[in-house]
Amino acid sequence: MNKPRILFSVPTRHHVEIALDELEGMQELGYTCGQFAYAAKEGVESKIGRLSVIVNNALNLVKTARQFKPDIIYFNSRLEKLAGLRDFITIAICKTLYRKQVKFVIKSHGSDIDVLNDDGSFFYERVLPFLKKNVSAWLFLSTEEQKKVIEKEYFKSGSIHVTKNIVRTDQFKIKHRFKQDLNIPYTHTTLLFVGRMIKEKGIYEVFKAFEKVAGDHENTTLIMVGWGPDQEALVNMAKSSEVANRVIFTGFIPEQEVVRYYANCDILVFPTYFPEGFPMALFNSVAAGMAIITTPTRAATDYLTEPDNCLWVKPQDHENVAAALSRLLNSKELCTAIKHKNLLKGNEFSKKQVSIELSQTLQAIT
Repeated sequence: MNKPRILFSVPTRHHVEIALDELEGMQELGYTCGQFAYAAKEGVESKIGRLSVIVNNALNLVKTARQFKPDIIYFNSRLEKLAGLRDFITIAICKTLYRKQVKFVIKSHGSDIDVLNDDGSFFYERVLPFLKKNVSAWLFLSTEEQKKVIEKEYFKSGSIHVTKNIVRTDQFKIKHRFKQDLNIPYTHTTLLFVGRMIKEKGIYEVFKAFEKVAGDHENTTLIMVGWGPDQEALVNMAKSSEVANRVIFTGFIPEQEVVRYYANCDILVFPTYFPEGFPMALFNSVAAGMAIITTPTRAATDYLTEPDNCLWVKPQDHENVAAALSRLLNSKELCTAIKHKNLLKGNEFSKKQVSIELSQTLQAIT
């Protein structure tokens, strides 16, 4: 069977490693792959400016396609209004100026399924019908999203697939100076949150739960990695608390540097109620062999079970998070068992395994 030539979109900020790892993984399976830039230019805020960037990126894609001659053009995008409009403009320009036959594939990094109900809007009347006609495959990151989209009966069910993100399973290395570098006592159990500092990620529940258990578990430190609009409020809350000296806020850290936190912390506390697709904070923690407390949402429920891989908690319920924390902190055996099973589970998200599954999906549409 001939292997299709694939042109991958590569974002400029978010999901960059994911996109490049997919490209590399497919190349290692013998596929010929190329890439093109597909994101708004950093710092461009005006509608006209962003539209100009989208059009210029589309024209560059046409130029690249003429040279590369792809069978598939693969977009890292989202099922939601702004990303959908960008996909609409890009594919329309590409179809107008690049006349060779090509299949368009969209991988949705998260989704807003409600856009399929927005009757009467330009998006619903113009954008969605165009995408329905011209996109050969939609790749979602959870069976929950796949099921909801199929239930809407808008896109053909045969065009809707589930995929994974690649996790760099070999990148997690134990650093014996990790706690010393952060001025954390060697005997402390380290709790970790990684994500954007917005309330929907459960950041206030994380802190309140830690406050509640900290008195009974004095040998614990909470590390919160990330930045966002709610960060200042949370930092101020922590400063006025009795556990201020046991909470570390790192601010923004590049993805490559966050790896050492996954590899050297004990428990991920991630009670998100944001509409996650395949949250990399969660699955990096799995592959690093951490114990995990999280909410049963989307991809998490596809691959994790309680108590083998995690403890489930209710969204927006810090008491429930605190109870789960106490359970892990009081049971070294349970914590160790989850860590061991997650190390094994992480192999399901290796570059080789995910690329094999992706190749099967892409072969099916060509």
